[in-house]
Amino acid sequence: MKQLIALLAIAASLTLQGCMTYSHNMLPEVQQWPLAESVQAKPTAYIKVQTEHSVNGTPTASTPNIAKLEQLIKQGFVDSGRFSRVSTEQEASDLYVTVTLRNQETGNLGLAVVTGATFFLVPGTFDNTLIMDMMFRDSEGKKLGRVEKQEKLTTWMHLLLIFALPFNESVDPLLTELTKSNLEEAAGKDLI
Repeated sequence: MKQLIALLAIAASLTLQGCMTYSHNMLPEVQQWPLAESVQAKPTAYIKVQTEHSVNGTPTASTPNIAKLEQLIKQGFVDSGRFSRVSTEQEASDLYVTVTLRNQETGNLGLAVVTGATFFLVPGTFDNTLIMDMMFRDSEGKKLGRVEKQEKLTTWMHLLLIFALPFNESVDPLLTELTKSNLEEAAGKDLI
């Protein structure tokens, strides 16, 4: 009976692992949204979205939901009020925008092993720096300019953080803010 209780206690501790992620709020606040109307006619835009992921400086394979990311970024372009049409399907457009989202994850591998080996009793932490880069090209493919914004997220892992799990936010609002901030800077540089 004591062995069964011990086994159940170990199984419960393995399932009650928690983590909490918070943003460092490094992004400057967007001053005007939707963006101010431009004096020229609204261009059409084609957006190509790609991602890169690295852990402690080493590129790694990742399988993000590109379709969801495309929709999120496309919605930011549409909401900006600066485009007559925004497409993620390749077609003739006035602007071609390549959006690269880089996730640079950094953390102490030794601490991660200790955290896992102690069933999350010893807390562990890692950081994710999300960098959104937008390259703007005209209809002939000539480079017009580039804008880039970043935000840092820190994640704590600990057994008792299971109670923080319901309060963890999705990363979608952060990606929306990165898109808005990049588009605001692009408008300031007369790229859009």
